[in-house]
Amino acid sequence: MRPAVGPEGPTAKQDSEGEGADPRHNLAGTRRHSLGFRCHRPGLSLLVGLLMLVPTASLAGPPVDPRKRPPAAGERPPASEPPAADRAAEGPAPRTPGSSLGDDFRVSDPQEADLGEVADSSGMRELAAAQPRSDVLAIDEVLDSLVALDPRLEAAQRKLEAAEGKLLSARGGFDTKVKVRGLIQPISYYEHGIVDVKVEQPTPFWGLGVWAGWRLGLGEFAVYDGKLQTAQAGEVSAGVTLPLWQDGPIDRRRADLRQARIAQDQARLERDAKQLELEFKAAEAYWKWVATGLKLEIERTLLALALERDTGLRRQIELGSREAIVGVDNRRTILSREARVVAAERRFQEATLKLSLYYRDAAGEPVLAGLDRLPRRMPAAQRPGPIDIPAEVTAALERRPDLLATLAELEQAEIELEWSENQLGPRIDLSAWVSQDLGPGPESITPTDVTAAIEVELPIPMRKARGRVQGARAEVGRIQADLRYVTQAVTVDVRDAHTELAASFQRARLAGEQVDLARAVAEAELRRFDLGAGDLLLVNLREVSAADAASSEVDALASYHVAIAALRVALGLSPR
Repeated sequence: MRPAVGPEGPTAKQDSEGEGADPRHNLAGTRRHSLGFRCHRPGLSLLVGLLMLVPTASLAGPPVDPRKRPPAAGERPPASEPPAADRAAEGPAPRTPGSSLGDDFRVSDPQEADLGEVADSSGMRELAAAQPRSDVLAIDEVLDSLVALDPRLEAAQRKLEAAEGKLLSARGGFDTKVKVRGLIQPISYYEHGIVDVKVEQPTPFWGLGVWAGWRLGLGEFAVYDGKLQTAQAGEVSAGVTLPLWQDGPIDRRRADLRQARIAQDQARLERDAKQLELEFKAAEAYWKWVATGLKLEIERTLLALALERDTGLRRQIELGSREAIVGVDNRRTILSREARVVAAERRFQEATLKLSLYYRDAAGEPVLAGLDRLPRRMPAAQRPGPIDIPAEVTAALERRPDLLATLAELEQAEIELEWSENQLGPRIDLSAWVSQDLGPGPESITPTDVTAAIEVELPIPMRKARGRVQGARAEVGRIQADLRYVTQAVTVDVRDAHTELAASFQRARLAGEQVDLARAVAEAELRRFDLGAGDLLLVNLREVSAADAASSEVDALASYHVAIAALRVALGLSPR
């Protein structure tokens, strides 16, 4: 009779204290189980570790290769093993840098030792090596690195700076202009010289422009050039120009300024949208990295079960209690599970590489996070609460930066259309100015002059202006169509994120129940096999089913956390 061990036992206490915690007491790292019996058989102990999803090797230091373990007290070494002297003469199994951990079959099994060199050729073998946890990588650390150092966000920031430069340039349309012109005619029938200085200032008030100037014209002038002559101190003048139709309500300067201000806001919104997009991708890459790491440990534990059983089977075959074909079949199982480990290592390495595009060091270089930084468990899924979809959609429409950026683009196009339509009208400019000569001079030029003028210009048939209007209207229509799609997409994103969250939570719950059942079936099948009533093929199938169930729960929990990130991004919030 085996006494029960509850969660208050020594290992459960260790797990609650954190240090030295045994991950075998966590299902996918999410919940504890009371096993209901003590595990006196090594194979059953490893099976329990498998069914708890995280193998003991991940925290307790380098695991011992079951085929290399020292014999227990009173146990004789298997007859099939060569004497110790012969094994010493053969030399140690080949080892490679960073792969001295016993659960690496390419080190512990001489038949696959040459595969170690192939694995080393990738340059990433150490990342997937089982080793104790050190500084666990949290998702907030990844997101902080992304915001501070990602070159794609830096590119978006540069685009914002470029928009700020364009705004400064548009403001330059209202800069004060100083014009200076000088003319001298020393050899002529009418010898004279002219100096003309003029200061112009455009304003944003209905296209009003003001100017002031000083002009000096001395010497002899022809009768038809008499207006060029001034008194000895020159002539001062000032005036205004007011467009009444074309360039009145809007002109190119004011249109450029308004568009530049909106473009700056658009660039800021596009940067925010890019940040949300990258933060979601980073969260997705992070949870995939966690999931592939935990699934790699599951596959290694599954392999350890077959390796542990191999020692006992060889002993039983030598004693005649098992047929030799059983050992051959277990060897086939070992090779199959070794291949599963290789595939899991590759998936973890791929996830690590993808995560490195979002996780960088202080110099901005990608960081490859290995198993030593893997979280000990996948966080548990929280039951989704009641929601108000219409209210959340409304909030998302007001908050999503990609939608707001499209609205900003539409506003710029509407300004362009407004200006283009204004250019269809005739140009009617009203001008007025006053001038006064200073100093002695002919009486005909000394009085104060006040002048008003009107100028009308109408191009026919106005093809240039009409073409601009046609293009501007088409651009407005295009952006309005994009806006309708983006609005619909935001609504769909919110609804889809909620359905995915609900589905992933259900999958995680069902996967957890499946793990419980797979554990019970695998334990029962192993007991039957130990008692001689079972079949090794069924034991293998039950173990693989248990491992697959554990992997499915890890995937479901990863999908749940990705769904939470997707929902927050759909609402226009950071996935933190």
